[in-house]
Amino acid sequence: MLNLASLGYLTIDDPVLYDWLDGLVGAFNQLQQQVGVDAAPAAQTAAGQALPTPNAPASIAVGAARGTFNVTIGPSAGAAPGIQYFLEIASDPAFPSSTIVYALGTTLGFSLNLGNVTRYFRARAKYPSSDYSSYIYLGTAANPSAVSGGQATSNDILANAPSNSVNNATVDSIDAGNGTATIRIYGPGGVGSSWTQSYGQGTRTFPGGSITGLAYSTNYYVVWDTIGQAYLASTTLDQAVSDTYVFAGKVTTVASGGTGGTSGGGGSSWSPDGCTEVGTELRFPAGAETTMRIEECGHWVEIELDSGERLAMAPGTLVSVFRRAEDLQPGELVEVGQEGKVSAVKRAGQSWRASQKMKVRVKPQGVYWANGIRVHNMKVI
Repeated sequence: MLNLASLGYLTIDDPVLYDWLDGLVGAFNQLQQQVGVDAAPAAQTAAGQALPTPNAPASIAVGAARGTFNVTIGPSAGAAPGIQYFLEIASDPAFPSSTIVYALGTTLGFSLNLGNVTRYFRARAKYPSSDYSSYIYLGTAANPSAVSGGQATSNDILANAPSNSVNNATVDSIDAGNGTATIRIYGPGGVGSSWTQSYGQGTRTFPGGSITGLAYSTNYYVVWDTIGQAYLASTTLDQAVSDTYVFAGKVTTVASGGTGGTSGGGGSSWSPDGCTEVGTELRFPAGAETTMRIEECGHWVEIELDSGERLAMAPGTLVSVFRRAEDLQPGELVEVGQEGKVSAVKRAGQSWRASQKMKVRVKPQGVYWANGIRVHNMKVI
């Protein structure tokens, strides 16, 4: 704290100046306390560590569900505005060197998506020019409480996730007789009947219908537009993956005269349901049962993290955890490595190019690491 040793002499020689300087020193010291710094640390303490250590945070509470941990810290008693809080999260109750420290500043609430893992929590506080306070533990220092993230279910995935649906539609085509083909979409009751999609949140029914004026002998991806309430057909996959579309089937229209062609339906036959590009380094949990299938893929979601990891994924891949690749935004935290560390998304974008994807299934947990980034293959249907 600032202390002018000779200030007292002015009480006799110039009391007015004394009062002015004394008030200035008091205001200066009060400001230092508020911002948590000390411009003139006492000689008996280390430079920059002169302010009194704040009290430990009053409390710490952690709730978790569907892989997301929500932490609330109680403010330190008597804390000045310049106090800073630090949250520590560990996979071991001993809080080893691998413990991750989050500098929260003055923030008292924090949420982190780590998935279905078990973690331990503690917090402490300090001023910029003070030492750290003691810790507040979730539980006690001798017996920290464990918190499990919990598994997400299919209800936690956004509706209309193509990787999580099947249907009983039939999509076929006929020669319209005027130089064009007509695509028909219908259910088990025959032409004109409705069909049902089964997905993670239950079932939903769509009307039978048709699309006219189409080219012969052409591949089409057929979807129901939930906004326009009509069927659409596109010749390229990237035009059929909007979240407002429900996939009905892929069809090849008949040739002139009604010969040839193929029918579709039954679900996501164009297989956009995730996994990573061929050549990606994959790591699996010890003892996991894994299977892999190589498939053609032309639509990719590519991300780069602040920590340097890069990954190209097919849409529908679920990333760290229960967040579809195509929904990731710059700044969002993604788990990397097997120690629970996280890194922010630096760049995220989509591209269309011909390549192949590795469609991986991992049992029993579905979790694995692709180029160091934690992903999983939860499939309900």
